[in-house]
Amino acid sequence: MITDRQKYAATLALTIERLLESSDGGEPQKVALTALWAQADATSATIRMYDGVLTVDGEPVSDTPYMRFLADRLRAHGVVELVIARHADSTELLALARGLACNSGQGRIKERLRDVSSSKIMIIIEQRDDFTGRQRAPGVTAAFQRIQDDEAAKSEWNKFLDNAAKKVEEKTIDLGLGGERGERGERGERGERGERGERGERGEAKPPATSHQPPDPPRPHLPQPATLQASSPLGIALARLLSSPYAPDALTKLTMLSRQLEDTLRQDKVAEAIDALNTVIELESKAPSEQLRGSYNVTLKRILNGATLAQVAPYLLESKRARRAAAVLTRGGDAGVSLLVGLLASAATLGERLIYMDVLKTLPGGVDRVVQLLSRPELPVICNAAEVAGEARLDAAIPYLARHLEHNDPRVRRAAIIALAKIGTAPTVEPIKTAFKEGAPELRALVARSIGGPQARPLTAPLLAAIEGESQAEIQREYCRALGRIGTSEATQALVRVAEPGGRLLGRKPQALRLAAVEGLKVANAAAALQVLSNDGDKAVRELASQALAASTS
Repeated sequence: MITDRQKYAATLALTIERLLESSDGGEPQKVALTALWAQADATSATIRMYDGVLTVDGEPVSDTPYMRFLADRLRAHGVVELVIARHADSTELLALARGLACNSGQGRIKERLRDVSSSKIMIIIEQRDDFTGRQRAPGVTAAFQRIQDDEAAKSEWNKFLDNAAKKVEEKTIDLGLGGERGERGERGERGERGERGERGERGEAKPPATSHQPPDPPRPHLPQPATLQASSPLGIALARLLSSPYAPDALTKLTMLSRQLEDTLRQDKVAEAIDALNTVIELESKAPSEQLRGSYNVTLKRILNGATLAQVAPYLLESKRARRAAAVLTRGGDAGVSLLVGLLASAATLGERLIYMDVLKTLPGGVDRVVQLLSRPELPVICNAAEVAGEARLDAAIPYLARHLEHNDPRVRRAAIIALAKIGTAPTVEPIKTAFKEGAPELRALVARSIGGPQARPLTAPLLAAIEGESQAEIQREYCRALGRIGTSEATQALVRVAEPGGRLLGRKPQALRLAAVEGLKVANAAAALQVLSNDGDKAVRELASQALAASTS
């Protein structure tokens, strides 16, 4: 009778054989990989090749052609142990099978698994002497130490498989046979965002509890660290914590984990540390008692010092880890706020400043600290802070910006009025009205270009008054376009009034002004008003309105 363990090994052998025959991703390869993925989705497996005996989960397998074939492939690549964790995805399995299908020495199985960021497959390669190629014999002390280390690693790995929260796979998969990496990047990101949102909190079915075996307590849903290798020191320390995150010895495990995190950061493996820290932060948030939360709090406070946060901050600019880096900096508290404010003040581009601002807006006191930058003496810092305050529409910055309208440096005055125009709420009305009346033509146009959005509704009347008092057609055009960007019903009605032709003989409006109003209506997507103007008596107005109407309905 063929056991489930033999079926698992035979399916792996079949997949390797199909890839040996052809690796083009045809139907035979897809069928074999789908079968292997189904096996991996159902259970884990440990395949060993010791002293010429092939075992699966410690059970010797029968001597069949597929078993002999698998044993030959493992021997060819010096693989003495292969662990496939439950829910290993198709990209990892494909990388493993392709590595075993290659000629000896060309597979570079570990490199292939590393290339797809595998966290579910672990292999142990036989150690060979550099010169003779024979297996290297350890000394007596080294032999005992190796056995102890191997057993500890295997024990922690098994705990990780049995107790860590399991990533729920989607019902359908992309086998990724078209390329080495397949679609792992996309699927990995979905996993990091939490696939439980798509499929719910379905856990694995457990056997009914017996009288002598009480059921396990419910475990919290935990994110699967995407880049951590379970066999690495940090991975083992995290697995040990995940096996029982709220046990009485949690503080001891946290202390061991913090040491591994420090080592990982010293080695500049910041991405791995970020992933592990996110898991610890989530564990802290779900701790069932104040005492346990205190243990996590003490550990995180020790780890999340200024140096650590400085290493993490650059990952805010990396799309894959921006959210997780933000979580770490947020948990850093005041130290995170101080670091982000400093980065914002010195950032070279507006894009970077806005990324830092997005995180600061979520932190207690973050907005206040940014606003305080407007009181700093350094001109570049003031200008940077004003630019961010405008883009982020920080109402709290308005009094500071208004004071800078009297600054002795024209660059600061310019940055302040543009920021006020971008904020556009009621407290900005008076400064902007003054800029429309007293500012140079170039500044008036620039302020108008900075206005937009429904929050700028209070600027509708000042813009209409500025249109009527403006003598330069180009600036009138900018005012009309600003009304269009505001886009409220009041702004649209103001543009309709500007677009009216006026009296037949007296009070006739200039054609350029009416055309500017039509442009504003186009920006506002005011189809009804454009429909009326498409029948206007002025040919130029009629044609422009018809073009704008066609563009808005296409």
